Amino acid sequence: MASRIQTRARLFLFLLWTAAAAPSATIAGRVIDAETGAVVPATITIRASDGVIVTDHPSFQAGFRSPGTFEKQVPAGETTIVVSRGFDYLAVERRFTLAADERRTETFQLRRRSTLRREGWYCGDNHDHMIHGERSILVDFSYVALAARAEGLDYLAAAQDWNIPDHSPEALDRATRALSVPGFTLTWNLEAPKNYWRGDASHTLGHGWTVGMRGRTADGRDAIAELLALSAMDYESEKAPVPNFEIQALIHSLGGISAYSHPARWWRGKWGGQGIYPVEENKFVSNMAAELPFDTVCGPTYDAIDILMPPQEVKANQEAMKLWFLLLNHGYHMAASGSSDATFDRPGGGVPGKVRMYTRLDGGVEMARVAAAIRAGRSFVTSGPLLALEIGGHASGDVVELPAHAQKGRIRAWADRLTRVELIRNGVVVRTFDAAAGKTEFAADFDVTFDNSESGPAWYIARCHGADEMQAAFTNPVWFEPRGWQPPQAWRARTGVTVVDGSGKPLDGVAEVVRMVGTEAVVESRTPFRGGRVSLDAPGTARVRVRVPGYKTAMQSIFMDYAPLRDVTVNMRPEQLTDWDTFERIRGLLREVTLEFRMGR
Repeated sequence: MASRIQTRARLFLFLLWTAAAAPSATIAGRVIDAETGAVVPATITIRASDGVIVTDHPSFQAGFRSPGTFEKQVPAGETTIVVSRGFDYLAVERRFTLAADERRTETFQLRRRSTLRREGWYCGDNHDHMIHGERSILVDFSYVALAARAEGLDYLAAAQDWNIPDHSPEALDRATRALSVPGFTLTWNLEAPKNYWRGDASHTLGHGWTVGMRGRTADGRDAIAELLALSAMDYESEKAPVPNFEIQALIHSLGGISAYSHPARWWRGKWGGQGIYPVEENKFVSNMAAELPFDTVCGPTYDAIDILMPPQEVKANQEAMKLWFLLLNHGYHMAASGSSDATFDRPGGGVPGKVRMYTRLDGGVEMARVAAAIRAGRSFVTSGPLLALEIGGHASGDVVELPAHAQKGRIRAWADRLTRVELIRNGVVVRTFDAAAGKTEFAADFDVTFDNSESGPAWYIARCHGADEMQAAFTNPVWFEPRGWQPPQAWRARTGVTVVDGSGKPLDGVAEVVRMVGTEAVVESRTPFRGGRVSLDAPGTARVRVRVPGYKTAMQSIFMDYAPLRDVTVNMRPEQLTDWDTFERIRGLLREVTLEFRMGR
């Protein structure tokens, strides 16, 4: 045993000596914007002569982040260096041989690949976790900001948790504003709602992200604490369930928007072993937006839906696209969004902007402007290529009134290597432009004609692919709608209410229709009743509160307390989410809601 230890010690010392004795060189670099001449942050990938990529932080394993200047010691020999800055800039690659003890200095000029910035397009990522749950790596806000700037983002919203002791809105504002500079905005946001029914991972209501939200309510409540308390995370079975639409209502009251993230993500695997939940080896684990059909029928109560997440999630992204097309084809002006779901506390997870949104803004980046542009669909989503669609002078998010004459259209695309560019009408590819020659820049004109006998709307988007199917971009629609046409209205619930005492005796009282904004109850109407019965026409998102003299006030939710309606959502399976029959089933159930109140003293 002793000899084995001695052998290993000698081997370790030999390896140390070998590493120390290996000839080395120094590479120093400076990165500048070719247009402005300013030193800019960038991502640096150095592959040394020993084949190892130089890294300096476990959160990023494909190189290192540089504020614009860098110096690294590497083994002498053939060396490759790639300097990149997200999707907007053309990467620069150089190869050279470093002699032993050589110090080499290089300057890298990065050029924008498109004219989109001059046209008012800005990019950002709205779904990035400083601390997600793994907690194997802790980063500070300075590193998050540097990573975002090195990836060429104009803004980044960092979601919970945060590596500072004080999570108040004011503390987060101070921490993020201190690192915001001209050309880059760091802000905070929430993954909210992030909601599991009774904490069970098989019964998610859905995850979302916010943007543009104030941190305190009008009466001074901490909105961060309230929003986090409303959602039930994994295993939080003791929390009283709260539907997503009540959380979304609070987000809207704070001036923000709410987007459903990874709406079609699910898997099977091991889960459980905490709280009341036993370990299950092959459990259906859902991150799906199971409440989305209800929220659509009764609203929409949300503002956007992620159709593109990390590109390796091929099936989930395909199903999200299918879901989005379904909504568009039924007349809902729902904006497409996308996000990276980066997790800085996971090895290699600190890659913000892997999927990002570009929004067209009047003026520079202000988060209220970004939120408004996302809601209006003045945006495109990408995991690499850049893309712009224009029809008759109208861009994504615009509505053109029918009847209309034939329109001239134009698609522009940019990527390291384009392979396919498509024009899609009402979910069907109507034109494919061949870019198989591997072009880096593409533009094509086309004609759009209309059959003015059509009674419904039409929508057009552009889609393009880069070097492979994982590099894709999608615009939001340009809409064409007949004069006077309106999107679907929020569905209401025909609600029969029965009110009795503990023995079943009918009671007289008042029924209130209540709209919940987070924890705040807003009374929409009051209806007196006699004989223990009342019929109400109420929003599907409402609660009903009953007051009877001499009895405790009671409240029930149309969504949560009418079991047939609730169960459609909490038991949602993937194939049901993208089936319009699910939406119609919810509409049908809303026509026959029954609530029974047994009043207590």
